[in-house]
Amino acid sequence: MKQYFLKERDALEHSRKNAGSKARNDVENILSSIGFEPVDVVIPYKKVKTVFGAVQNTFSNYRFWKKQLSGLQQGDSVLLQFPPRSHSALFPNLIRNLRKRGVTVTFLIHDLETMRYKDTSELPLMKRLRIYLEETRLIRTADYIICHNEKMKAYLVGQGLPEQSLIPLGIFDYLTAFDPEASDVHRERDGERNRVIIAGNLSPEKCVYLNELGNVDGVRFNLYGVGYQDLGQDNVTYMGSFLPDELVGELRGDFGLVWDGTSIETCSGNFGNYLRLNDPHKLSLYLTAGIPVVVWSEAAVADFVKAEHVGVTVSSLKDLGDVLANLSDDEYSTMQQNALRISRWTRSGHYLTTAVTKGLQ
Repeated sequence: MKQYFLKERDALEHSRKNAGSKARNDVENILSSIGFEPVDVVIPYKKVKTVFGAVQNTFSNYRFWKKQLSGLQQGDSVLLQFPPRSHSALFPNLIRNLRKRGVTVTFLIHDLETMRYKDTSELPLMKRLRIYLEETRLIRTADYIICHNEKMKAYLVGQGLPEQSLIPLGIFDYLTAFDPEASDVHRERDGERNRVIIAGNLSPEKCVYLNELGNVDGVRFNLYGVGYQDLGQDNVTYMGSFLPDELVGELRGDFGLVWDGTSIETCSGNFGNYLRLNDPHKLSLYLTAGIPVVVWSEAAVADFVKAEHVGVTVSSLKDLGDVLANLSDDEYSTMQQNALRISRWTRSGHYLTTAVTKGLQ
């Protein structure tokens, strides 16, 4: 009886200056540290130009994965990060065959497109079909599913998944050699606490609300990431783009912002509404850096922030200046100490280790 995790690698090299693979790499490292063995897979790249070619590729991928997973035996367990990097309409068949052979299968959810879109009927037919074949059918095949939080768990139960198979993670871990307790992460000596960090994809198409930051009074924003476009807003400073392992030690500010969508008034649109269910990786980034957070009051992670007392929640960014101005020094200090406590956990892999242990009990 052995414990495995699927270690997928793309055959093509992609840009390293984004956090797209940081969460997945951390999962692999944490699992390795607690005794899981990797099933190391390099995914072959095949450029598909025709429908016939896509069909051929689907069956080719199926044969490829069947071979890769052939070594798993009855009594073994395997964890797969969801969605798999190598999409295939036949992936559900692979998982069912594994379970028939007596292998216990656990999915760790990173992303679910069905939760991002409020009404999938508005999507093009081919995209709806792909989501159904590669996501909706697949998610139902696992023995256990590690989901982000209690609200995501409730959503999945509402979609027909058995409650006993769902294990909330809490938040994502964030492995780093950076130790905020040995660094200066405190506010500036002038007593201000209105410097708010925004880290991530800064492209106008992804973060439309960035266009309105100039209308947020009493707050200065420090932006980190790719895709930034200077709009000449006096309260915005672009701090640059860094690799994920470097970024955690480069953040300068009093709070990290977890916000998304099309408006500063509320988190709207597909990306904004997605916050009602998911755990943004940037939350873990900020807390790992020992920095308290500002989150949307209707976000799923608002429950975590309030329970752990690691930040503030707001319904609109227009309220943020007043909220921060009314915080006492003692209140901020408590939030910061709690953020440092969470940092010790995220840097040690505490959340995933706990979730995996629950699944194996």
